[in-house]
Amino acid sequence: MNTHKTPSANLHRGGCCCVGKSSVSAEARDIRSVSDTSLPLHRLQVQGASCGGCVKSIEQTLKSVAGVSEVSMDLVTGIASVIGVVEPKNLTDALDRVGFPATLIR
Repeated sequence: MNTHKTPSANLHRGGCCCVGKSSVSAEARDIRSVSDTSLPLHRLQVQGASCGGCVKSIEQTLKSVAGVSEVSMDLVTGIASVIGVVEPKNLTDALDRVGFPATLIR
């Protein structure tokens, strides 16, 4: 598995920092099975994630948003699941700032 640190969020704007260097895949897990089900679940369709490094960056970005309790990103579907009391716009804005446009799945 290729593990690396992303030196700059700006690298994501034109695509992944490791395009062509990694075949890392991420497995989704059932976020509801490990979390408090009384908190709201937000699902986001995220654009531009192509490797495990992207997933890590997306999850870290979403976890940094106030009110977020847990995050899980599925690389295959491009869906990030976020549990917490947070405005969905704050989630999409945070991802936009690091180069991963996202939309709320209703």
